[in-house]
Amino acid sequence: MIETFGFSYPWVLAFLAIIIPLVLYDFLGGFRKREGRLPKKLKRKLLVSAFFFKIFIACVIIALAGPHWGSPPAAADNRRGLDAVFAIDVSNSMDIRDVPPAGVSAGAFGNIDVSRLERGLAIAKEAINAVPGLRYAVAIGKGSAILTIPLTWDSEAVLNFLEALNTSSMTSRGTNLEALVMAATSAFHTSFMARQVIILVSDGEELSGAIDNALNYCQRNGISVLTVAVGSDEGRPVSEIGLLYPGVISSRNAAVMRQAARQTGGIYIDGNRSDASAILAAHLRSLASPGGFGGDGSSGPRERRSLFIIIAFIAYIASKFSPMIAAGRKR
Repeated sequence: MIETFGFSYPWVLAFLAIIIPLVLYDFLGGFRKREGRLPKKLKRKLLVSAFFFKIFIACVIIALAGPHWGSPPAAADNRRGLDAVFAIDVSNSMDIRDVPPAGVSAGAFGNIDVSRLERGLAIAKEAINAVPGLRYAVAIGKGSAILTIPLTWDSEAVLNFLEALNTSSMTSRGTNLEALVMAATSAFHTSFMARQVIILVSDGEELSGAIDNALNYCQRNGISVLTVAVGSDEGRPVSEIGLLYPGVISSRNAAVMRQAARQTGGIYIDGNRSDASAILAAHLRSLASPGGFGGDGSSGPRERRSLFIIIAFIAYIASKFSPMIAAGRKR
């Protein structure tokens, strides 16, 4: 029994209205005007083809609207769910190699540091693998920001994107954490009731924008910001990543990241800790357990776009070939 049903982009369904004039034309206009001079076989072909083509159009529109449905576990009837958006800072400073790799504490084995972005992405991927039953999204930003992956139950797609992400994924310059957080908020939809969290992965350095504006928006709308601060507090020269800024040191701004978490009711995570991903995963579980669909990933509403895409494909083929079959049987 389906207990939850909805669309990720319900406004797309408005385009279904284009089918109405097509139907009216077929049955009240075009065919009526020509029925006296068209052969019966040809009329039958055109009507059948038009019918299946309208099904094709309808299914494509429904697929674009992002349908999702499913039954929550019996023990989670009163749960609300958890939507998590990773807001990844891909500015040039994130290429500085001053953090230990995942699972290694700072200074444990000497100079084996990885980049801030590599560490942040490793934490994100490990957390997703540890808590797969949530809807995830990804926003990335430099001087500007975009939502690259809308909220989806397909954690594998999110992991594949994070695997390929690097600082060259965007061409803008600078760092604007305000734009990044606001791009992340655009992933949330009021049509799907769920607790909303943003996981900001950054070194906290901001060259433009005012992150307080974005945090105030999150606070007003009940969006928690969890921060994963990567990079060393002492910093490294920017010249190490090939930029012509001699003497400039880039270091982690933990104060900005702590304030973002404190102001929105989130938590601050030191990305240099060997257990950073475990802390993030545990917190996501704690948020999902009283209010999540299928926190173990075994059930819950799932996107059904592929079903409508398949029906659309079949309808399109039928619009081309079924009239010929129907006409052939009459001979």
